[in-house]
Amino acid sequence: MNNSSILSSFLFLTFFTAGVVVADDNALKTFHGDWTVAAAIIEGNEVPADFNKTVQLEMRGNRYKTSQMGVVVDEGMFSLMPDAKPAKLDLTGVKGENAGKKFRGIYKFEGKDKLTVCYQLDGKAYPEKFDGKATGMVLITYSRK
Repeated sequence: MNNSSILSSFLFLTFFTAGVVVADDNALKTFHGDWTVAAAIIEGNEVPADFNKTVQLEMRGNRYKTSQMGVVVDEGMFSLMPDAKPAKLDLTGVKGENAGKKFRGIYKFEGKDKLTVCYQLDGKAYPEKFDGKATGMVLITYSRK
């Protein structure tokens, strides 16, 4: 996977805003808001903090919108499976560089303002643990604005 593809996936996986089906409205409400990237690891490589500061995630209802330096680069839908252990999510890109792509991930909250998500870039399976070191894995921690 080349750097451009990894960056595009990161921007998409830098999370959620275009349409979702959720098992639990309360679970969906916990995602609502504006988020920034606190830390990210893509295939074992830590993303520079300066880059993380340029990325914003807006989540409304079952939709996400990812922006970099104020420019929307990805929009999509997400669905949640909050009762799974660990909790799971599915992402589908609708507009932008990840339009038509699907990703599977796991997530956890620490309090209400810290969200950690782990994705598998190939979209074939859910990660088994929160680890961004392996090939094809992305681990992102978000902070609520």
